[in-house]
Amino acid sequence: MVNIAKLTKKRLGEILVSEGLVNDEQVQEALKKQSESGELLGQILVRLGYVTEGDIARTIATQFSLPYIDASRYSIGKEIVDLVPIDSIMENQFVPLDRIGKTLIIAVSGLLNEKVYEELERKTGCQVQVYVSTAAQVAKAVKQYWPRVKT
Repeated sequence: MVNIAKLTKKRLGEILVSEGLVNDEQVQEALKKQSESGELLGQILVRLGYVTEGDIARTIATQFSLPYIDASRYSIGKEIVDLVPIDSIMENQFVPLDRIGKTLIIAVSGLLNEKVYEELERKTGCQVQVYVSTAAQVAKAVKQYWPRVKT
């Protein structure tokens, strides 16, 4: 099972500042907007033009010691398309990429609640292996392999 508890204690904003991608004032502005809208901090920073989706994806990958993958360039087999309900994919902004034995590989464009991982593992009978991707790359993969869904 995915162990979220082992992940870093540094917050996304702190890491972005330490890497010189944003400054404290920009993070504070985004945090204020986050408290009003409930959006993810990374989404707000991208919308404000302070960082790119790629910056956020690479920072999340660094923050949680996860590998990065461009989900839009991955060839997804029909058995994977049928494995996970599309409502879960859309609601949680991830895309299943592959199944190798009892391991399900997914690409996320943000952080998933541990309950989502547990539910995926329960429904698929697989251990989930997480990769980080951008929201645009996940949306492109979903549009390509689940064409009836509006992203």
